[in-house]
Amino acid sequence: MFYKKLESGKYRFFEKFYDKKAEKWRQVTVTLNSKSRASHSEARTRLNEKIEKIESAYLLDESNKITERVFTVQEIYDEWRSIRNEEIKPSSVISEEKGFVKFLRLFSNREITSIRGKDIQDLLMKTKLTSSTRILRRTYYNLFFKYACTVGYIKDNPMNNVVLPKNVKTLSSIQKKQNKFLDKYEMKQILKISYGDGRYFRRTMVYEFLFLTGLRIGELLALQWKDIDFENNLLSVRHTLNIQGIQGRKRELLSPKTINSYRTISINDRCVEILKEFKTDLKDVDFVYVDDRGRTFSRITLVGYFQKICSNLENKNSRSFTLHMLRHSHISLLVELGVPIKTIMQRVGHSDEKMILQVYSHVTEKMETDLIEKLNNFVL
Repeated sequence: MFYKKLESGKYRFFEKFYDKKAEKWRQVTVTLNSKSRASHSEARTRLNEKIEKIESAYLLDESNKITERVFTVQEIYDEWRSIRNEEIKPSSVISEEKGFVKFLRLFSNREITSIRGKDIQDLLMKTKLTSSTRILRRTYYNLFFKYACTVGYIKDNPMNNVVLPKNVKTLSSIQKKQNKFLDKYEMKQILKISYGDGRYFRRTMVYEFLFLTGLRIGELLALQWKDIDFENNLLSVRHTLNIQGIQGRKRELLSPKTINSYRTISINDRCVEILKEFKTDLKDVDFVYVDDRGRTFSRITLVGYFQKICSNLENKNSRSFTLHMLRHSHISLLVELGVPIKTIMQRVGHSDEKMILQVYSHVTEKMETDLIEKLNNFVL
């Protein structure tokens, strides 16, 4: 048995064995939270159970010949789910499980060897899904069937035979993507309305802080006072908060989204002012962003009020207003200010510059004006 450390901080244990039926060496794995002696013992037990389960799949019939036991989709799914849930965050588990609801409704009792690519293709095409959701579901199903192949329940992955239409970019889809941000003038209007109301002062400061830092909402809600360096105007992102079904004072800290999400960023004077406002009116000795009762802000409450304020904007353009839009807006602001893309990536915790280039690099009105001015002043 051997193991390796994953980017998530967990450990994956491996064991090889010789499959007499297939006449080849195979490998089983299990993922645990640590590499302690107890974890080694648990890993060995679970790996042996997996090997025994695979070997027991070959049964003797009345003629004393080896016949292969066939498993249902539900049996394999339950086994894969127990492994998969240890690899991803609780919020991702919830999203992924939702993607399998209709899949299991249709296929749970069928033998896994009977599933064909056309079955999955029909499911994805006949269900009313957006193109991006359809692609995401295909990714989920592919992970499941890849596991079934690796363990040996099926020989070929049916997902290799699934054909979906390409995601054609239309003018409306491009405009929709470009509208996922607010410029600084719109943000000023939003803050003027919200601060002017006076009833939701702390909530409004959350929106402003997200706009000024580009933090993900889970990262912001996980901030603790020990993460703030007031002397040097620095903020460290060490956790994200599980905001799926856990509210109030019941907080579950998780590791950030990716390894690149661990970061320390500089904050401006206005961010420091906001932090000091929460410090002066302290409601929780550990966590920064809590409501007037010292409870973690509800995501639903934050989103609902934000959408209500944004409905007052003069130029709504049929936009869908979300809290993540504030992160988009921060990155767009940095692009407008001419901040190098590598610096932007480090600040917001991105590892792939293509995502920023494709999604966030919007040509704002100011950038267009600057471009025209530079071209007018250009002399050969």
